[in-house]
Amino acid sequence: MVEKTEVLTEKQLKKLRLKRILKRELGAWGFLLPHFFFFVLFIVIPVVYGFVMSFYRWTLLGSTRFIGLDNYVRIWNDSRFWQSVKNTVMFAVISIPLIMAVSMIFALLLKEKWYGKLWLLVAFVSPTFFSSVGVLTTWRWIFSSAPNGLLNYYLTKIGLLSQPISWFETPARAWACIIGVTVWWIMGFSVLLYLGALQRIPPEQYEAAKIDGAGPWARFIHITLPWMRNVLFFDVVRQVLLAFGLFDQVYFFTGGGPAGSTRTMVYYLYMVGFERQQLGRAAAISWYMFIIIFGFALINLFILTKSIRGAEGE
Repeated sequence: MVEKTEVLTEKQLKKLRLKRILKRELGAWGFLLPHFFFFVLFIVIPVVYGFVMSFYRWTLLGSTRFIGLDNYVRIWNDSRFWQSVKNTVMFAVISIPLIMAVSMIFALLLKEKWYGKLWLLVAFVSPTFFSSVGVLTTWRWIFSSAPNGLLNYYLTKIGLLSQPISWFETPARAWACIIGVTVWWIMGFSVLLYLGALQRIPPEQYEAAKIDGAGPWARFIHITLPWMRNVLFFDVVRQVLLAFGLFDQVYFFTGGGPAGSTRTMVYYLYMVGFERQQLGRAAAISWYMFIIIFGFALINLFILTKSIRGAEGE
């Protein structure tokens, strides 16, 4: 009789364990399901649908027709697409180091104790949270070619310009405006990242380096950068994704001009898909973009992994 009671008790314990595990799993899935539902609805289904669409001659008006890889072949042979790739890569190569360098300088300044630095930090970070419509509409007025455009007005007032100029007339000037606004707009998040990483560096490292006679530049190279290595690589990946998604600045400022010199991959996709209504080709362009961005992400991941393994082996 005692043995039977013990067996029943063990069964009850197993049931209780199963109930707890089931309750825990159901609770976890209960929290995940809303996010998973919207992930499938807005990410998975559009991706699959876009992939299928890329094999069709698909327009808003008229019937669809299966054409296989024809969209991919036409884009591969399209010089305008490769020009947009070149423009996007050029923007990334110039803007990413510039954003990181400027952010690092201001993070180093904000790390020091001085009066009013909180207001400066707010000034750097706040543009990151502004909408693109408000920010870029304001900057378009600043860069207006009219005499009452803010930049033209003040530069002619102080004598730096003899007459108002068009800031988007030449490719170099247009890119300078786009890159300048981009740096001002998104560097705030990088400043926060770098500032947090700088505050985690033990002060003893710098004190020991000073005793050994290391100057500011040597301390930055041999102490600051190694401690911030992982944060810097994370920011590089983030900046690459943002750079290859450049659209708003081009749309508001230049419309891809002059003569397509500021046309980026996303803007070219917009032109093909929404202006020309060639949705099948636009879907194929998006997959080319995915391959290019995924390639850059893999390169960054490889460098980051190698860097971490090297740090662990030291």
